[in-house]
Amino acid sequence: MKYYQYAKDVVSGVIVAGETIKLACQRFLNDLKRKDLFFDESVVDNAIEFIGTLKHFTGKHSGKPFILEP
Repeated sequence: MKYYQYAKDVVSGVIVAGETIKLACQRFLNDLKRKDLFFDESVVDNAIEFIGTLKHFTGKHSGKPFILEP
């Protein structure tokens, strides 16, 4: 899935990101290895799909949909 590759690319430097994003991606990758946590891809996919239906309502992007990266 895209979110795994995104996190790996940020941590490895393929995708340029600020320090807080790098730390968040590393934490995500570390959390995937934990036995006491469960990552439900369907919940994340639903959230990404929902966010894609939202539109900006002010500024230069008014009326355009939110686009999550990558």
